[in-house]
Amino acid sequence: MKSIKQLANEINIDKQRIYRHIKKNHFNDVHHDAGVMWCDEALEIQIKSHFIKNIHINESHHDVHQTKSLDAVIAILQNELEVKNEQIHELNARLAESNTALVAAQQSLQAAQLLHGGTMHKQLTDGNLDSDERPKKSFLKRIFSKSI
Repeated sequence: MKSIKQLANEINIDKQRIYRHIKKNHFNDVHHDAGVMWCDEALEIQIKSHFIKNIHINESHHDVHQTKSLDAVIAILQNELEVKNEQIHELNARLAESNTALVAAQQSLQAAQLLHGGTMHKQLTDGNLDSDERPKKSFLKRIFSKSI
């Protein structure tokens, strides 16, 4: 005969669970002696088989549940990764377009500057500048210049 506490330690569960199981199933094979519950071998085997079966079922259910959870997390992460890869691809395409537009704008600006500089140089050498386009003389040059 074993005490409920010894039995609980053997199958690694709380002794209160065993007490509840005995009370729920109305087992009469339990003996009380000085505040300690004792069970015979037949009841011990019955209790062990019940709790060990439940422990195995709970462990296998936990493993299946954990596997399903991990699979779900992996699927979510893979979907997010695909979305991020598409976003990176789109951003790279936009960046390439922006770079192409920037290079074209810089080339147009250089051509416009060269054209404007050439036009200004030609007008200065030909003397065809309008009064608004001629370079202005400083105040002192205007006073002391020899032109009438």
